[in-house]
Amino acid sequence: MNTKISFRFVALLGLLILPLLACNSVMGMFGGGAVAIGDLPVYPGATELKEGESNIGDTLAKNMEQDAAMRQALGALGSGKVEQKGFQLPADTTWDQVKGFYSKELEGAGWSSGLGGIAGSMVDVNAMMEAANQGNDLFQTAIWSKNKQNLTVVMITDPTDQTQKQLIFSLSSQ
Repeated sequence: MNTKISFRFVALLGLLILPLLACNSVMGMFGGGAVAIGDLPVYPGATELKEGESNIGDTLAKNMEQDAAMRQALGALGSGKVEQKGFQLPADTTWDQVKGFYSKELEGAGWSSGLGGIAGSMVDVNAMMEAANQGNDLFQTAIWSKNKQNLTVVMITDPTDQTQKQLIFSLSSQ
């Protein structure tokens, strides 16, 4: 995939996910406190895409800066934060493996599938995501929530080289 196209795709992804997560007030991975993105389990064999070393890492860092600036500009209405992190997945990784791993790890730690809160009781977002996932092998998404945090997990497969797979976390805390 062309680097310019990849960067634009990830930037667009960030812009689409941030408002969804920022508007949800749906604290923590272990116990009752909020979890930091670095505390989340990492898929076996995945390597982090760091800022300054990859376009995705750079884009996710920029997304977090923009989110912080927006929240600061909004004052009390903009409380909370969004943290994002990306990983390169092993070439043979499937969405079913990724989703199964995170379902086991997160739900075992008290997270629930979907948005949670008022929004989660009105719409089963993961059922909608599952329908979208079936129609697109290149972009797969699932969401988990716990207390006032939402975690969106996205697996992206390069359409020109299907061995190139990235995983993106977007953790929204209210």
